[in-house]
Amino acid sequence: GKEYVAIDVKPEMIGHYIGEFAITNQKVVHGTPGIGASRSSMYVPLK
Repeated sequence: GKEYVAIDVKPEMIGHYIGEFAITNQKVVHGTPGIGASRSSMYVPLK
């Protein structure tokens, strides 16, 4: 990946791959939808 993640190896982790314990997904943050992005955006005021 893009960065290293520090993990602590515990006895229960023996026999597993290290990648099973690395959190790989991140929260996706989208901006506000633009004009005409969906059918409901015609009811949203423009600022």
